Amino acid sequence: MLSYALRRLLGAIPTVFLVVTLSFFLIRIAPGGPFDLERPLDPKTLENLNRVFGLDRPLPEQYWRYLNGLMRGDFGPSFTWRDFSVAELFAGALPVSMGLGGAALLIAILVGTGLGIAAAMRQNRAADHAAMAVATVGLTIPNFVVAPLLQIAFGLVLGLLPVGGWNGGAWRNGVLPVIVLALPQIAVVARLTRASLIEQLRSPSIRTLRAAGLPERRVLAHALRAAALPVVSYLGPAAAALLTGSVVVETIFGIPGVGRFFVEGALNRDYTLVMGTVVLIAIFVIAVNLLVDLLYALIDPRVRY
Repeated sequence: MLSYALRRLLGAIPTVFLVVTLSFFLIRIAPGGPFDLERPLDPKTLENLNRVFGLDRPLPEQYWRYLNGLMRGDFGPSFTWRDFSVAELFAGALPVSMGLGGAALLIAILVGTGLGIAAAMRQNRAADHAAMAVATVGLTIPNFVVAPLLQIAFGLVLGLLPVGGWNGGAWRNGVLPVIVLALPQIAVVARLTRASLIEQLRSPSIRTLRAAGLPERRVLAHALRAAALPVVSYLGPAAAALLTGSVVVETIFGIPGVGRFFVEGALNRDYTLVMGTVVLIAIFVIAVNLLVDLLYALIDPRVRY
């Protein structure tokens, strides 16, 4: 298992390097700059700013300096938030995004798995059709449509929950964002669980267990272990979707997370802030996929070979 984990980890290094390189040059090639304002700056002021932030140097030299800083854990200074470095901004924003994404992923696994099991055990019955209908609705409606609807319903009409803000992490402020993030993932997990469990319940091994007189509860436990593999495989893309999907959700609800900083950095052409967000998401996705691979290898040892 250790050698398998090391191989997966070493294989992720070129991926991160490629993401950093492509992102760096694509952002710099795009028209505009961090100091291009509606009211142009004085040429001398603009020259001084470019010199202070190293933007007057050749592009390969800027790339090499950024890469050296990145290997030391330095994401560079923010061009928009002048008193903060990108790392300082992430220190406060990352726990917020991770908290929202983690809660949404946990809800998606619990609710989605429950719906999938209920649908599979009652295939082609009313419960099956109802569960899949709920899953389809959650999958097809985008979060930028669901979020305003929930804000109107629970915030303005019923007055039960705040429509935005973070309020220091109060649970009431996190309910609606977590629900919006979790709904699409609930739908996918439910459909995957249903399809995989139906396949396992029809497999020869499960028929043998039933023929041997094993109680249905234990038969279902064996089927669920095998049916969990597709769901576990999806956890990596699900975690990535939750983190990237928070870009829209955090902006709508006014939450000070990584997604909101990414949007503000993109609008203000803050090179280092956008680059830092891209690198952070890339590392997060690779790390989650590595954990999923290890978990998959634990469930099915054949993967290690």
